[in-house]
Amino acid sequence: MLSKLVRILLALTAIAPLSISVAFVFARAGHYAWAAVAVAACVALGWLARWIIGRASATLETLPVSIVRARSADKEVVGFFVTYALPLVLHGQSSPDLIAWIFAAAMLVFVLWGTGTLQVNPVLGVMGFHFYEVDTRGGIAYLLITRREISNAMTVTQVVQLSEYGILEAAADRPGAIE
Repeated sequence: MLSKLVRILLALTAIAPLSISVAFVFARAGHYAWAAVAVAACVALGWLARWIIGRASATLETLPVSIVRARSADKEVVGFFVTYALPLVLHGQSSPDLIAWIFAAAMLVFVLWGTGTLQVNPVLGVMGFHFYEVDTRGGIAYLLITRREISNAMTVTQVVQLSEYGILEAAADRPGAIE
């Protein structure tokens, strides 16, 4: 399982596309250096998300799973993109206030620290991952992250556990995985 700090970092990578909206707001206000920092933050957060998932897939213990029901959660990515557009829509009432952004990020970290959930990450969605709300034979519901589009939940048999309620389908070529 990912450590709490790494899980929070993975969750924070979901705000990467927001950096593009922030960069736009900064650029419109003439703060081009801050706009460049925001774009760089987007790229860095995207790389971090992919790195965390790659390391988790390669190093975490592979566990068997018996999924009895799956529902797509990819639709939740759209909600993120609406949120990302808010700085663009509210540009007349918002400002490129760095202190406000830091305070908002601190509040998000506080919430993530206190919860064991893993949410849909639009950065991973752009990278080709899909998200499913799955129920296991043991009656536990998880968020499953996988590269495949699943039409039969029974085909997922090996996972790595990212958090208390988040799992990643294990790669078929990984040692110990069922092929």
